[in-house]
Amino acid sequence: MSVICFGASAIKALEVAARDLFFVESGHPVEPRTFEVLHVANARAYALSYADGDLTPEAVEALRQEYRQAQADPTPYSAAELLDMLHSLTYNCQSNGGTFTLEGDEEQARRRLMQSVAFEVMIEGGPAVPVADFGNIRRVNFDLYEITTRDPREGSRSRMYLVDGNKPHPHEGFITDQPWEAFTRLWEMHDDCAAHWLEGYERDLVEQARRLGII
Repeated sequence: MSVICFGASAIKALEVAARDLFFVESGHPVEPRTFEVLHVANARAYALSYADGDLTPEAVEALRQEYRQAQADPTPYSAAELLDMLHSLTYNCQSNGGTFTLEGDEEQARRRLMQSVAFEVMIEGGPAVPVADFGNIRRVNFDLYEITTRDPREGSRSRMYLVDGNKPHPHEGFITDQPWEAFTRLWEMHDDCAAHWLEGYERDLVEQARRLGII
């Protein structure tokens, strides 16, 4: 993979687009600091991939100041386009070595942003909307929300992700009339499936190394 550095003005444009959809204020689910955090995380992933190491505290503070002073690129985004851009930005917060530069409260803030935008993208009776690699949500009707690992971006090739024993995750197809409960289950499902996928990937790498006589 390669890491693309978005730049402060590009990320500020995403903040502007989000403000057109919902409140972006301190004390709300999505706060202005979330975008500043994404700017720093993206730059960290780039530095870890192509520079001599992680950012210094001084460099992090400089990036924060850069973001606060940046002017947004004059790029209008629809809710769906904003969600696509946030998926791309998330992808570019992982270094070439596999380090994801968001964790703890910062990652929780990113997740709240993703689900807030996804909520605006959903339409009643419409297709599922991608929120995470292993988590998509659909508004079944006015009242109900359904989650699935089936990625709508894969079209007719979309399949649910199978975990231990080649079974669907227990939350697969979960339906509720509480959207935030749906998102909570969605992230639980995503985390479990991502861990399962990583375990299998690492096991395959070991087997490949054995076949090649490396270990």
